[in-house]
Amino acid sequence: MASSLSRRRRAFTLVELLVVIAIIGTLVGLLLPAVQAAREAARRSQCVNNLKQIMLGVHNHHDAKQKFPNTVGWGDNYGGAYYFSDKVLLLPYIEQATTYNALAAKDGGCYYPGWGDGSIPAANTNALNTSIKVFKCPSNPNVIGDGRANHNYSVNMGTSHDPPHATTGSRQAADGRHNGVMSGGHFSPQSWNDPPRTMANISDGTSKTAFYSEFVTELWAGNVSNNPQFHRHQVYNWANGNSTAEVRTSCLAQTALNDAGGGRVMRGGSWSWGMAAVGAAYSHTMMPNEKSCHSWNDAGDWGGSNALAATSEHPGVVNVGMADGSIRSVSNGVANDVWWAMGTRAGRENTADSE
Repeated sequence: MASSLSRRRRAFTLVELLVVIAIIGTLVGLLLPAVQAAREAARRSQCVNNLKQIMLGVHNHHDAKQKFPNTVGWGDNYGGAYYFSDKVLLLPYIEQATTYNALAAKDGGCYYPGWGDGSIPAANTNALNTSIKVFKCPSNPNVIGDGRANHNYSVNMGTSHDPPHATTGSRQAADGRHNGVMSGGHFSPQSWNDPPRTMANISDGTSKTAFYSEFVTELWAGNVSNNPQFHRHQVYNWANGNSTAEVRTSCLAQTALNDAGGGRVMRGGSWSWGMAAVGAAYSHTMMPNEKSCHSWNDAGDWGGSNALAATSEHPGVVNVGMADGSIRSVSNGVANDVWWAMGTRAGRENTADSE
């Protein structure tokens, strides 16, 4: 009898069961952050790889055409059929020749969801509404429309003012005088026009000059006072100032979001549309993951004078493609002068601290 009782399975007491549950809960609590960190590391790695592919396409385009692709521009039909962005011109060089060859016209007519421009050929609308994986960072949380034409990478337009950036009265760098690698062509009937950029234009050195950066897609959600945390990557109203430092300070002080017309979001909406406000270009005026604002001069955002920050959902950094093709993860805490120097192609600033 005693032998039989000794073989009986002893049940857990309530205390023991609670201890086991507590241990399991602790293990799950320890493992979950590790799993999330591993997933973000994989997403960040994919984002870096996207930038590498884009920069390889930029270099291949330069080898073939002896210039970088134009960044933004529109044609003689002002307000009508927009000219293509640099990403359209890059398609044959990033293994997207099928999409490029499907275009009905190679010199104009891009696609932007929701605008319904009847002058855009149907073939272009179909082709340019294609989701291009290399143009999307997997860590980006926001989607405009159905997300197919969204993108998260843009060209460096430089700083709002030429070096020395923090000196009041220094010359504005916009309206055809961009000091980054952006080139805006075919701006009829505007009176200005950036020349095409080449390797020779980057006298500061290709390893010290930013070319592409990631940004988080804008998602309009009403006035900022409703939920300030939600609007970390939104575009605010117009900034102003007589130097890069003053423009940055003005932008940081803005409290009202820019509606972009009846609740219509723009930045990140279409990889094919050549316009800075849609995300074709970003600015080194604002530090990484700071606010973004619209134009600092009278020409407005159409002139490519937006203070659009480089932003990301990677903790503490943004990924930047340098003009030599290398990729850097730049900290949010980068010194202002270093970030501004990375943004100019020929500023001759001291960039020793950026090495």
